Amino acid sequence: MSKYKNVNEGIVDRFIDAVFNKVGKGLESATLNTLKKTDPKLAKDIESLQKTKKDIEKRLSKQSKKAIANNEIPPGIEWLKTQIK
Repeated sequence: MSKYKNVNEGIVDRFIDAVFNKVGKGLESATLNTLKKTDPKLAKDIESLQKTKKDIEKRLSKQSKKAIANNEIPPGIEWLKTQIK
């Protein structure tokens, strides 16, 4: 008989954190690909997360280019300056 680890909040948090980190860095491991094949809902959620990441990157790059063209500080840099103080 198999012995399984009890699933608690810490394990779930670490799993979700790992998925977000991999998608955020643009790296997909073999484990994520296998999970996507076995769980279609998870695959759909990961694809949605990747699409959202691309949309945010595109929007920020457009805002940055526009700000630089107007000799202004890009919005992301302006936010970072407020966090450093």
